[in-house]
Amino acid sequence: MASRMSLKVAIAVLFGVTLGWLLAGTSARPLLAGSGDRSGESIVTTGPVFVRFDEATKSAIPLEAVYLLDYKEGRLMAAIPSLKQTVNGTQMIEGFEDRDLVADFKLDLDSGPRPRFLMTTGATGPGSTGNAVVYVFEATTKQLAVYRLGVMSRFSPTTLTSRPKFELVEVVSYAKGPRTAQH
Repeated sequence: MASRMSLKVAIAVLFGVTLGWLLAGTSARPLLAGSGDRSGESIVTTGPVFVRFDEATKSAIPLEAVYLLDYKEGRLMAAIPSLKQTVNGTQMIEGFEDRDLVADFKLDLDSGPRPRFLMTTGATGPGSTGNAVVYVFEATTKQLAVYRLGVMSRFSPTTLTSRPKFELVEVVSYAKGPRTAQH
């Protein structure tokens, strides 16, 4: 009876190991996570603006920004959270930088269609110090604006502050036809 039991256990273990080996041999899909949300006429997302390598821990440490797109007002805002201890407590957000999307997309709110914005962040590759760009699509005019968020750091004897600085990289049309870029 005991030998039958151990034979069943051995077969089950062998089957499990074989199945695991076969599944491990197939190409795995990378796990990607993003953080973004939409509520009413606002969109929020995050993305790194700078990544530094920490030699002590042998790991990458990203500095992230949080982005808010309010398409009712046509504004794109960004803040870079930075932990600061003050006499009044903890402070994470010092201020927001913003862009006027109506001006960047050259929209006519009085006589044109109501704009419809979409937004996401994306990586720009290994030569970019890990910063993300922000892609803002305007669906009614079929345009895409690409923004880069830089970090303006200010040092004082007691604090270091990091404030975002937007740069409009380009505005392109994604309508059918030849590609046209505006700057």
